[in-house]
Amino acid sequence: MEFIIVAILLLVIFFIYGMLVRKKVYKDVDRLEAWKIDIMNRPVTDEMSLMKGLNMVGQTEQLFEKWRTEWDEIITTELPNVEEALFDIEEYADKYRIRKAKLLVKEINDQLQGIEDTIKSILSELQELVGSEENNKVEIEELKQDYRDLKRKILAHSNSFGKAEVKLELMLEGIVVQFESFYEKMDNGDILLAKELVQSIKDQIDHIKLLIEELPALLKDCSLTIPNQIDELLQGVKEMTEEGFVLNHLQVEKEVSSMKGKLTEYLIYIENADIEPVKAGLIELQEQIEGFYDQLEKEVISKHFVQQQVTPIHVDLSQLNDETKETKIEAEQVQLSYKLLDKDLEMQKDIETQINTLLKRFTNVKGSIEEQDIAYSVIQSELEDIKGQIDTLKQSHQEFVDMLQTLRKDEMYVKEKLGEMRKMLLDSKRLVQKSNLPGLPEGYLFEIKECNNQVVMVAEKLQEKPLHVPALTSLLEQALAKVELLSSKTEEMVEQAFLVEQVIQYGNRYRGRSLHMAEKLAEAELAFRNFEYPRALEEAATALERVEPGALKKVQNLIENN
Repeated sequence: MEFIIVAILLLVIFFIYGMLVRKKVYKDVDRLEAWKIDIMNRPVTDEMSLMKGLNMVGQTEQLFEKWRTEWDEIITTELPNVEEALFDIEEYADKYRIRKAKLLVKEINDQLQGIEDTIKSILSELQELVGSEENNKVEIEELKQDYRDLKRKILAHSNSFGKAEVKLELMLEGIVVQFESFYEKMDNGDILLAKELVQSIKDQIDHIKLLIEELPALLKDCSLTIPNQIDELLQGVKEMTEEGFVLNHLQVEKEVSSMKGKLTEYLIYIENADIEPVKAGLIELQEQIEGFYDQLEKEVISKHFVQQQVTPIHVDLSQLNDETKETKIEAEQVQLSYKLLDKDLEMQKDIETQINTLLKRFTNVKGSIEEQDIAYSVIQSELEDIKGQIDTLKQSHQEFVDMLQTLRKDEMYVKEKLGEMRKMLLDSKRLVQKSNLPGLPEGYLFEIKECNNQVVMVAEKLQEKPLHVPALTSLLEQALAKVELLSSKTEEMVEQAFLVEQVIQYGNRYRGRSLHMAEKLAEAELAFRNFEYPRALEEAATALERVEPGALKKVQNLIENN
């Protein structure tokens, strides 16, 4: 029973769903039908009838035929096909073939939208064409007025255009021919070609306006302004040459000849009303002339530099040469007492060689200044290089001088440290004697011997002539490390021995109470008498801590307080 009820409910739900979907499809069919009827009633034919008054030929006729064909295709083929498709949709809906009906609805919707786009394009192009006839007439009258204005300007200012006037007149004559062609096309109904011709005439008139505006200035630049600037440049070069400047490297005459040749070419371009190459070329010529003036200014600045710096540089070089000679003598004296490294000797020789080279270069520069046979900019560059090398050599020379002084300082340092090491050894010996130790371990005695030998070796090395300071310094560092270590060990050994004695004395109070304590203290005393102070301390301290924990720390505190 329940199964039957569920089945009935499902059938009812399916039926209701089918009814709703069919209703939606029928609603879409009504919408598409209304859209189709609206398209059929569009006044496309009426709009195209406006063209009947025109004498259509050429592109205009072709365009009209295209519109009429597209509209006829819509009315006779596409819309009837839509009508049939709408019947098919209703039939699918009646048979509950909803999916197929929806697909066809979308297809018809897209088709009608495509028809809408086609109609919109037809009407837009049609309105543009109908309006083009009147616009053409208005624009051509404006262009004819522009033509007359240009004609008057060319006649009134013919001298401003030079030989280019002939080219301008020819261009205007060409426009007259195009005016005639325009009216011919309008009379024949070829409105689109007439519209294109209007745009062409407008572009040509705009170009002639630009030529009339720019040609006079370009002609003036090529025939007067730039030539005058070239003459001024040549005059400036002549005056500077008379003042002693060497300017051959600039090759001004050669470049000026090239510039004049280019100006001749530009005048031919102007004669043909071809101004773009002229505009670009004049910019290059202007930059070239400015470049020459920059180079001339550089020569003036260089001359000032040379006049201001040649003497100070000479003084610096001479002073460095004198100082180097003095240092060389000093180095020879130093070598009697100290052995110099090969690299240090090479440094001194290299400095001397470079200074001699700079002296020769400076002499050549001085000669060029007096003979005036080289450009000041070249001389400045040479002087700057010489000055830079002088500064570098000054630094190298100072490093060499510092090295010589360091040798003496290192020798004094070694002597000072040698005295300190001897004192440290003596202090260690006195400390041992004062402590009344029963004796010294063999290892310690060996270290004393080693330290004494090291000190003797440093002292003997110090007496060598010439003295090899780096080797001496290395030997000193080894000896100093051993002596300082021995001093530290001596203090530690003496303190340890004293602590052993105090621990044994403190532990004696327990000697009679404990056999183990008595044995350990005896072992500690034996180790002490055998100069084994670390083992003696370990034996005594371990035994004492066993009977009285913390006793070692107590003994240490007593020692510190006393």
